[in-house]
Amino acid sequence: MKRRAFLKYVGAGAVVIGGSSIFSSWLAMGQDDALRSTYIPEQVAGFTVEETDILYLASLAPSGHNTQPWTVRVKEPGRWIIGSEQSRWLPAVDPTNRELLLSIGTFLENLTFAAGMYGYYTEIKVIARDSHNANLVEVNFIPGVLQDNLRSKIITRRTMRSTQLRNELKQADVDYLLLNKKDQIVYYPLVSEQGRYLAEGTLAANKVQALRESAQLELANWIRWSNAAAKKYRNGLTPESMELSGFARWYTKNFFNQQTVLEKSFREETIKKIEAQANNCGGWLVVTSPSQSITDIIHAGRALERVWLKAKDKNIAFHPMTQMLEESPWKDTLRQDLGLKEQIQFIIRVGYVEAYLPPVSLRMPMGSIVK
Repeated sequence: MKRRAFLKYVGAGAVVIGGSSIFSSWLAMGQDDALRSTYIPEQVAGFTVEETDILYLASLAPSGHNTQPWTVRVKEPGRWIIGSEQSRWLPAVDPTNRELLLSIGTFLENLTFAAGMYGYYTEIKVIARDSHNANLVEVNFIPGVLQDNLRSKIITRRTMRSTQLRNELKQADVDYLLLNKKDQIVYYPLVSEQGRYLAEGTLAANKVQALRESAQLELANWIRWSNAAAKKYRNGLTPESMELSGFARWYTKNFFNQQTVLEKSFREETIKKIEAQANNCGGWLVVTSPSQSITDIIHAGRALERVWLKAKDKNIAFHPMTQMLEESPWKDTLRQDLGLKEQIQFIIRVGYVEAYLPPVSLRMPMGSIVK
C-alpha cells in the first residue's frame, strides 16, 4: 500500500493536540490490555511509598503533546518544589509557556487529590516571577484528615478524539461537570452560534498551524511511532493515544517516522480528520481566568482537571483543541468574538461516547521527574 493511500485509510490519526501506555512493560501489550489499574509505580529513592504514589497520581495529568513537563524537587520533608524541564517545553505552539502553566495546574490538582487520600492538605504557593522560571510552585504537605479517594478517576482520565456523538450535553450533566466552576468554564453546544464559530475557527486555525513548519516539526519530534521510541522516551504521542488499532496501528508503528509528519499528504489528511472531529461532538468547553498572571493560569489548569476527572461519570469525552489560542488572528480576537470578559485559557471539544476507552498515554518513570 502506498504511503499516501494509507494516510487516507488511517485518516492521519495524529491530531495536533494539547494533551494526552504507560511504562515499558505495557509496550508489548495490545491496546485493550494497557490498563493503568494494573500498574505498580516504581519506588523513587528517598521517597516513602505514600510519596511515590502521590507523585505517580499527580504525573497522570494531561500536557500538550504529552511532554509531561513537570519536575519535583524535595526542599525538605513535606515540602516540594514543582518546576518544569526546558527540554519538554513547546516553544513553537506555546512560546510564552501559558499552556505549560495550565499543565502544571492539572498536575497540582491531581497531587492535591492524591495527598488528600493519605490525609494531607496541600498549601500551594506560586514562587515563579516568570513562566520560564525553572521553579514554579512550592507545595507544603500539612497533616489533616482523609479525603475522598479519587484514584480511579485520576487513573482512568484520558483524551478521546474519534468516537464522540453529536448529541448536545444534557443540562443536568453540564451542571454536574461545572459545579462551582460556571464562572470560569463555559459550555457552548455545537449547534449554538458560538459552538459553530469554535468548530469553524478550530478547523481554520489547524490549517494555519499545519502549514507552519516549526509547529509541524515540533509535533513530529513528539510522536513515538515505534515501540522502541516509546520505550526509550516514555512521553509524547503514540499510535495508541491517536486511537489507531489493528492493521493501521501496526503499519504506522513499523513504517512511519518523523519525516512522515512533515509530508504534504500527512498534513492534508490531518486537516480532514480535524474537520470531521470539529463537526462531530456535543460542543465545546472554554476555560477562562481573571488575568494572565501565573497564579490565575495555574488555577485555570486546576479547574480544568477537576472538571475532566468527572467526565467519565457521564460518559463524556474530552479532546483539547487549543489551536485558536495558538494562531493568529484568533488568539487576539477570540475573547471578543465570544463576548467573554475573562481571559480564555483552554478549549476542549466534548461529547458523549458509547464506550469509554482505557487510558494508553505513555508516562515517564517517576525517577526522571525528581530533581
